[in-house]
Amino acid sequence: MGQLSRIPVYPFLVAALPVIYFHETNFRQLAVGDGTRMVVLYWVITGILLFLGRLIWKDAHRAALVVAPLAVVLFLGNRVGGVLTLVFAAIAVALGVLLLLRTPDVRRASVLLNLVMVVLVGMPIVQTVFASRAHDAPIPTALFSDPLTLHLPQDGSQPPDIYFLLLDALGQPDFIERNYRLPRKFLADVLEQRGFQVLRRTDSNYQQTALSLSSSLNLGYVHELLDIPDPENADRRVLARLVAKNRVVRALKDIGYDLVTYPSGYPLTRMEDPARKHRPLINPTFLEYYVIEDGILPLLLPLIGRGPADFSFALRRNRLEYVFDHLDEARAGIPDDHPVFVFAHIMAPHPPFVFSRKGEPLRSRKTFAFADGNHWYDIHGRDGPSYRIMYGEQLIYVMKRLGEAVDAILAASPRPPVIIVQGDHGPGSKLHLVRAMYSDHEERFGIFNAWYTPRGMGLAVEDKSTALNTFPTLFNALFNAAFRSGRTGIFLRE
Repeated sequence: MGQLSRIPVYPFLVAALPVIYFHETNFRQLAVGDGTRMVVLYWVITGILLFLGRLIWKDAHRAALVVAPLAVVLFLGNRVGGVLTLVFAAIAVALGVLLLLRTPDVRRASVLLNLVMVVLVGMPIVQTVFASRAHDAPIPTALFSDPLTLHLPQDGSQPPDIYFLLLDALGQPDFIERNYRLPRKFLADVLEQRGFQVLRRTDSNYQQTALSLSSSLNLGYVHELLDIPDPENADRRVLARLVAKNRVVRALKDIGYDLVTYPSGYPLTRMEDPARKHRPLINPTFLEYYVIEDGILPLLLPLIGRGPADFSFALRRNRLEYVFDHLDEARAGIPDDHPVFVFAHIMAPHPPFVFSRKGEPLRSRKTFAFADGNHWYDIHGRDGPSYRIMYGEQLIYVMKRLGEAVDAILAASPRPPVIIVQGDHGPGSKLHLVRAMYSDHEERFGIFNAWYTPRGMGLAVEDKSTALNTFPTLFNALFNAAFRSGRTGIFLRE
């Protein structure tokens, strides 16, 4: 009790609440430690406020009484809403004035508030810990552990660098042209004129990124890669494991490839132990975007004539531009005799829509969210901006920047690379994430699939295949692997 009376820790516990609340709701797709940066940042801000408050009110306990409601305003303003934000702001001002006029001993209040905040913070943490230890969570099968065997060319030639550029929600060209009224020159032609083979028909095996990517990178269907005791279990962390330690990268590392990544910040697409990781100095994660949106910024920005998520939109644009600007630097720091496997998860043209077709910044209308399909309409409404128009506008700019990035990669490569540009799934203008019968499956399953390969490689890429065939097809051509690919799956040759 004596320790509790000496240190008013409750403002720091208030500052940690946004991250704790987000973990409680989304722990099934987050890793341990996600959110640490945000907690540290909020604690630094809180510490600065307490330091200044102590100079003003001459006592840490009195300063804490003012800083705690101010922390609610700063870090939870949008979450609690405008009215309550004004109430907490008024409380902070009133306490500040009162404690300047009078100097009571408020250490007992610190003890009580410390205990209250420990309970408020502890309850969601305990609930999250118990929920995350559910015994019916999916676990990887033996297929995930089964190594792939690849062989370098027998003539001793250097294998090519491999770029796997995954553009989130990049749809099938013919469908986009037909249904989104987007001329082919803005989509397929951008890469075809640079020597790519753009396939007319490729389907994703799944409608969501984590499922699609974990399947493609492990050469198997999810139900073959995972033992799923409870089909209703929604724990997706095992999908993060399938991606982080996937069979494709393990096999390439075994024959001397270095892994280079351009992470998107989405927790389910992170890869483990890259030789190089390229990201901008300010690189918010999936969690951090949402925690920012819980704070005061979405309430303040409209007061100065900006959209509520304009700050987060700017961060999104910066990250996307960084990837396109720096893809040609993938080999930086890698010895010339080491081939590289470059993985970039580019979260565009997926919502939020932050670019016009000319790359001009778009103003936000609502708070920031990566929501797609019916979740996007829940935020923007059916009578709001057109999903298809905004998707098409962003897509035009993304493809322009992608073409420029490809030019830079080819100019910088010491030998002709393999470049695969692929969607993980299609767009979601007619997607319902819960009720499948309401979805346009042609739109969501159809994906963009384009290949640039060195001359003489002898790569046979088939139309009317699925994303699951990507790496078996590549490995057959490059490393004399023994895969037979078909629309229904991947099989080892007898």
